[in-house]
Amino acid sequence: MDAVIDIGSNSVRLMTEDGRAVNRKTLASTALADGLALTGYLSDEAMDRTAAAIRSFVAEARRRGAENVYIFGTEAMRAAKNGKTFKARIEKENGLPVDVISGETEARLGLIGAAGDAAGEVTVIDIGGASVEIIRGDKERITYAKSAPLGMVRLIDLVGSEKTAIERFIERELPVFGIVSGTDDAIAIGGTATSLASMDLDQTVYNPDETHGHVLTLASLSRLRDEIFSTRDLISRFPTLTPNRARVIGHGAIMLLSLVEYLGIDGVTVSEHDNMEGYLTYIRSKNAQ
Repeated sequence: MDAVIDIGSNSVRLMTEDGRAVNRKTLASTALADGLALTGYLSDEAMDRTAAAIRSFVAEARRRGAENVYIFGTEAMRAAKNGKTFKARIEKENGLPVDVISGETEARLGLIGAAGDAAGEVTVIDIGGASVEIIRGDKERITYAKSAPLGMVRLIDLVGSEKTAIERFIERELPVFGIVSGTDDAIAIGGTATSLASMDLDQTVYNPDETHGHVLTLASLSRLRDEIFSTRDLISRFPTLTPNRARVIGHGAIMLLSLVEYLGIDGVTVSEHDNMEGYLTYIRSKNAQ
């Protein structure tokens, strides 16, 4: 059995591959990117939370029987001035290398992970804590890829949590993606998309077998956005949200809705297969060479 740990900007995730249709994943909300957009540094508190989650996940992966444990980092570790120092700390504490991937590689891995669900070319949207990626292609070829520093934790730092301010900022920034053609079959991956799918399904206990393949239409995204910003106690209304996810889900709903409108499509299909599956495919191919 192999295990992958994804050091994200909003959460750390562990995946162990056990042959199921949807691989077993465990999440810890650590908000590594808190304050990064304002200071340029990962805070001591965020690094401590994240390091503790990684140590716990390495131990859990071993308990599950993983022979190989792969760790990769994304935008928060790429962008932070002390990202290399934090990388060295994680490697020392766990005795494992940490692969800090580029934005382009992150986008490509998301496509590799999600493309297993589709035949032909697809467009993949990945809304993370510090960056947003759009990529189009198939398992063999990439026709478009762009990563932008517009993730949800970063938006909190830059514009706060007021609905109109978030919408205006996103509207101003989306042209960075340029023209993305042939986007009819769009797949959304990552915690924003899967959380919104769970909310749209009114789940009381998170069930990835149900969220996987769920379609979020323009109408459902608009309804969720409005309900999020009009609900005082989000976790009581949507019990599958963690406190950390509840803090950024409004930003995520606006971002995904804005991207769907920007791309001129009717909605997106949510996939539980993402850059973690993509990374495992990538590393196995690399090891086989």
